[in-house]
Amino acid sequence: MAARGSPPPSPGWPEPRRSARLLFQRVAAALPAAADGGEVPGYRCDECQKDIKHLSNFQEHQRIHTGERPFQCQVCRKRFTRCADLIKHRLVHSNRRPHRCRACGKRFKLPGDLAKHSKVHSAEAPFACETCGKRFKRTSCLIKHLRIHTEEKPFPCPHCGKRFKWEASVKEHQRIHSGEKPFGCDACPKRFTHFSTFLQHKRMHQNRRQFRCQDCAQAFNHKSNLLKHQRKVHG
Repeated sequence: MAARGSPPPSPGWPEPRRSARLLFQRVAAALPAAADGGEVPGYRCDECQKDIKHLSNFQEHQRIHTGERPFQCQVCRKRFTRCADLIKHRLVHSNRRPHRCRACGKRFKLPGDLAKHSKVHSAEAPFACETCGKRFKRTSCLIKHLRIHTEEKPFPCPHCGKRFKWEASVKEHQRIHSGEKPFGCDACPKRFTHFSTFLQHKRMHQNRRQFRCQDCAQAFNHKSNLLKHQRKVHG
């Protein structure tokens, strides 16, 4: 017999042990205990025995075990377990930097990045770069920073051997070999390997001619087109 509050049986419903149907049944089974008139005891996870007070938090916690990721980024299609994680991720695709350092005015997308940066202005950052004076909390961060001032490129591409200063740059470069294009335009079917190219393409749809010639007031979508115009027309 189906559990109280469970959805009607459906032909073809997937039956893995950790399915969404099982999650629904667990939540429904927990509801009567909270409606007895006594103190609400909360909800216990059958997988890890963790007690959770609120139903919404219990449902969110269950996604850890089911692998469900219902929140999807419309730009790169990456999926998330929690809505809060999706909202945080969206900043990656925007130019907004709402978190400002009070000491130097530098702006950051995430509060965690601002917190890390703030240590540069405090005694918590004892390791200083001899070239530019920037300070770091850990020697590993200083060593990583020093590559800006040198030609060291310790990260090779396993496919073509090209070398990079940063591990993130290697991962981005490897999309050329894999054909991965994670950034999709919502105005047309075109997709892009690099986020910077994706942003350039979006400006074409938005028709933002933000680069204006000071001599004739003609405007261009890209700075490179403005520079070509200035060389050709105004010499």
